[in-house]
Amino acid sequence: MIREIRTGGDYSHLNEETTKGLGNLKFYHPMGTFSLTPASNILLKAIIDNQNLFSGIGIDWGCGVGCLALLAARIKSVRKIYGLDISEQNIDAAVINTDINNLNEKVHFMIADSYKPYSPENRAELERLKGKFNFILANPPSSHGDDGFEFRRTILKGSKDYLIGDGIVLLNISLQYGIKRVESLCNEIEGVEYLGITASSGFVPFDLSRPDLLDCLNIYAREEQNGGYLYSFGMDGDDDFLSAQEALDLHKKTGRSPLTKWQTHIFINKA
Repeated sequence: MIREIRTGGDYSHLNEETTKGLGNLKFYHPMGTFSLTPASNILLKAIIDNQNLFSGIGIDWGCGVGCLALLAARIKSVRKIYGLDISEQNIDAAVINTDINNLNEKVHFMIADSYKPYSPENRAELERLKGKFNFILANPPSSHGDDGFEFRRTILKGSKDYLIGDGIVLLNISLQYGIKRVESLCNEIEGVEYLGITASSGFVPFDLSRPDLLDCLNIYAREEQNGGYLYSFGMDGDDDFLSAQEALDLHKKTGRSPLTKWQTHIFINKA
């Protein structure tokens, strides 16, 4: 990944060697939008390394400036991708990136709240395609006011309305959420089957010098205290895992941050 800084924003580049035959791509990130994050890069890797999984039409849920949708659109067997995002600024940037990469015929970006586009025309188009999508991509943020996992539940519950039988969802869920919470998605949503991890980083710090992440850890610890599934943080090795409360206690004693991994998981619609 190469970043090119420009006044008013910057650019990220993927070269053809990195994309394994999908060509060179260039993404513009205007000021006020997010550049590619480590989580974004893991899902990009999952797409690049599993090109055989993609065909037909897809959805990029929470598409941001369009990087995932545009990469997947380069796969020859993919006919069309619909990118959905609640931010008008993100959608404006995604349209620019579609022009930059000459993918106008294969990608359509829509301002939407989850699966609900704002414009009547876009809403009608997505409604018409219910039950016909082959895949969904999603790199959601943590949700607020709950266990941090609600956007992921929303994505998988909504996927049932849009996917064909055996349609897939590639969903980013980092290590700290714990495998029981991941597997619980299938218990809550009939017909969704969990197939495992398709891309993962190594251990990276869950940086508690950041107030937002420290706030998340406190929320996680409260969720555990209220009977929720345990979270799962690394510390010194692959076999050493801490609950959120244990990670919080250790941070208070030593100032150390626990570890997590950026991961992409795959689910399939079996109903």
